[in-house]
Amino acid sequence: MKKRMLLFIVFALLVSLSLVGCSSETPKDEPQAQEKKQEKQYFSFASSGQGGTFYVAASGIAGLVSGEVDGLEVTAEVTKGVVENVRLMASNQTDMGFSYGSTAYEAIRGEGDFANNKYEGLRAVANIHDGALNFVTLKKTGITTLDDLKGKKVSIGPKGSGSAAVAEDFLKIVGLFDDIEISYLSFSDSASSLRDGHLDAFIIGGNTPVPALIELESTHDMVLLPVDDARRKTFLDARPYHVEYTIPVGGYKSLQEPVKTVGYTVIWVARDDIPEEVIYKMLKVMFSEKGRGYLENTQAAFKEMSPGIERFEKINLELHPGAKKFYSENK
Repeated sequence: MKKRMLLFIVFALLVSLSLVGCSSETPKDEPQAQEKKQEKQYFSFASSGQGGTFYVAASGIAGLVSGEVDGLEVTAEVTKGVVENVRLMASNQTDMGFSYGSTAYEAIRGEGDFANNKYEGLRAVANIHDGALNFVTLKKTGITTLDDLKGKKVSIGPKGSGSAAVAEDFLKIVGLFDDIEISYLSFSDSASSLRDGHLDAFIIGGNTPVPALIELESTHDMVLLPVDDARRKTFLDARPYHVEYTIPVGGYKSLQEPVKTVGYTVIWVARDDIPEEVIYKMLKVMFSEKGRGYLENTQAAFKEMSPGIERFEKINLELHPGAKKFYSENK
């Protein structure tokens, strides 16, 4: 009887100890789970207006990285364009985003749109693609050349956008700016004003095809004006960081022949204080076979994505440490 009682006491003691052990483990696990949730990092990727190619591209990057990289959440941020993107980075209001090579060139030197606002904390991450400066009108206007724009109403895009900056610079260098009635409408307002006859033409930058132009030509007879060789040479001699660009037949259904114009380089830049590992992990997934496929399905322009190191060296734009690490491991 005593043995039975002793065994019962021992058994009860063991059960109580096991219950205490279980209850003591629960508080330990909960903080760890909460800590893991808190480890997630959030970053914004500045793009353009929602009708622009940059917003589509940034949304693709955000979707890929957020879905494939543990602990990272990237959001595409709507902005006025690349000039504002760099200004937002300079004021710590966004983390990374798209820029033109020319915009970055001016920012790190305190020139042009960044006169007296030099931003030395800008770093290069990757070369994305080249974009075209599209001179857009409708067949009903009778406008067929750049000279026909003299005396006409032309929107060059919203102030703060890279498209407006390049367009304004181009028009001034080739001697057309003072002969045109310039306005700075958003891309969507530019297209609707052209449709309604309140504008004669507008200028928009973007990799072919630009979504806003696909929409325009679906309802109207769109015309893209060519840039003559003399003006192309004048502009590119003055701005060697820009490029020649030819819009191919098939780029838009309305094109019967290639259209020569000028273009610009689109690059991915980030603040220098964004952690090295964040940029490294983003590049690793974006340059993977799966990542490239995903991005190219989002926007064909990603087929041109490359390290772009030579282009960055040309404008003296330093690589982000995360980019240096990735490219050194993947030569």
